[in-house]
Amino acid sequence: MVSQTFEKRHHHIGLIAVAHTTGTGILAENFKTRTAVFPNTISEKLSDTVIDQAMKLSAEERQMLVISYVSKAKEVWLVQGSEGFVMLEDDGAVRLPIFPHRDLANAFVTSNGLDGMCVSTPLNEFVSTWLPGLETNGVELVMFPTQSDVENLVMTASELSEELGSELNEKPSENKASELSDDESK
Repeated sequence: MVSQTFEKRHHHIGLIAVAHTTGTGILAENFKTRTAVFPNTISEKLSDTVIDQAMKLSAEERQMLVISYVSKAKEVWLVQGSEGFVMLEDDGAVRLPIFPHRDLANAFVTSNGLDGMCVSTPLNEFVSTWLPGLETNGVELVMFPTQSDVENLVMTASELSEELGSELNEKPSENKASELSDDESK
């Protein structure tokens, strides 16, 4: 069920499968191959072709897209209704859908007939404030859900925090090299 507040207006959206993160390996290689059209750099606007392709990815691929893209973009996209953030409910569990890009969140809103707007949250704020709060409240995260008849992956806040931490920690050499060259130019 979709709830635009924690307890009001519900719309049926389908089943959500719970799965744990898979890390790297074959899935990561398959993900890189199948998402070749998705931009490697941060993009303000996605083409319709890229949006269609992303919406057709498997649940595991959408999860990996969230983790890899939000790490680069440094922001997470959420859907906010008039009375709070859109939540999905399934067998008593409350879940917050998160998206790697505004256009993908908009596609979710449109395809599910929701009344809401897409808002971004800086990644550092999401990790330091949102994830601990969601963990405390027992709210899980749905990784880039698409439509009601498509399987979605669910992660706990601590699982996502760990994944984002490992993803961000894999890139410090790029940042350090950039910082060094900036310092050298001064």
